[in-house]
Amino acid sequence: MNDGDRFSQEQRRKTVLFFNRLRLIYGHRFTLQWSDEKTLRLARREWAGEVDALSWEQLEVALGRAKEKLIEGDEDFYWPDVGRILGLAKTRHPAAHRRFRRSLPEGEAVKQNRRKVGRKGMARLKALLGGNHVE
Repeated sequence: MNDGDRFSQEQRRKTVLFFNRLRLIYGHRFTLQWSDEKTLRLARREWAGEVDALSWEQLEVALGRAKEKLIEGDEDFYWPDVGRILGLAKTRHPAAHRRFRRSLPEGEAVKQNRRKVGRKGMARLKALLGGNHVE
């Protein structure tokens, strides 16, 4: 990544390490995707900010999870998809562990208004369909 002062030495180290690890994990598919040094350099430059935003530990987590998914045969990870792999660094919790926005139960006025609107709608529907009695 020879891009003047645009990237810090730390960004360069992280990005080069990340792409070198991808090369080791994906082997020939990596070489097919980034077939020459110019293409690889452009990819590193494109993703340097996102790679640098993660800690070294997060990068290790992402690469480890990508390797696991590749071993498991997950088709989404058959080719080195940088964005998808970086996304693996984030800890995901199933819905049982998510925090949902607090809310109060509906008030009685809201329930009555919904019933009223529902009854009016049903009355119009019955009238359109030829019903004689309207509630």
